[in-house]
Amino acid sequence: MIIKHLSTRTYVIVWLVLMALTLASYLISLAHLGAFDTVAALLIATVKTVLVLLFFMHLIEQRFANALPIVVSVPLLVLLLVLIVTDVTARATHSRGNVPTAQPPEVTTGP
Repeated sequence: MIIKHLSTRTYVIVWLVLMALTLASYLISLAHLGAFDTVAALLIATVKTVLVLLFFMHLIEQRFANALPIVVSVPLLVLLLVLIVTDVTARATHSRGNVPTAQPPEVTTGP
């Protein structure tokens, strides 16, 4: 679907949503939610990126061929992240075992 032109009202609403998401991101960073901090920050950043791409970069108004690089890059990014997570979780780690402590050298005095 090709949209001819977006109204100013649409841009203001999208901008307000972006500001609300920025505030939500800031408040979540103050809440110290543990491991959920990173997940929430990435989700909010993803939504903000999509909004900017669609509305302020006018991809919502363009033909599909202009949006094709975005459509292709998202699955590629997901694939790379899955491969990274698989590599990190499958990697075998070995302990170093007992490491001898360093002894200071003996000091000898003259004859």
